[in-house]
Amino acid sequence: MILQAAAAQAAVVLTAVEVKPDDSKAPGINALKDLVNGLAAYAVIAAVAAVLLGGIAWALGERMGLDRASSIGKSGVLAGFGLAFLVGAAAAVVNFFLATGATASSGTPDQPKAFDRPAVVQTLDPADPTQLPSSWPI
Repeated sequence: MILQAAAAQAAVVLTAVEVKPDDSKAPGINALKDLVNGLAAYAVIAAVAAVLLGGIAWALGERMGLDRASSIGKSGVLAGFGLAFLVGAAAAVVNFFLATGATASSGTPDQPKAFDRPAVVQTLDPADPTQLPSSWPI
């Protein structure tokens, strides 16, 4: 009895938590933003270096007939482009999932779920051909 009451109270407390990111509430947020932007700058420079070095290895490998160097050069170019894409898309992807997660509901009774709507059921009389869809043979 006491255990059930404690579990019910804990469930009420857990569903009352609300998370809304606010920059003004976090101490040192500007330093953290500067750090992340600096890491992104290093990653972009590394991506450019990977594309350039991979392109050189690819070109020399093809020219000299070194298949292994050519293959590694191609991989380096693709890795550089992939890194640049990830650096550019990281903030957009994280913001997308943050916005999607913010729209999720906990399913508490005061917030109805989208799937709780009743289904609309229409009964058809097979004897009445006006109710049947036109694609059905009569």
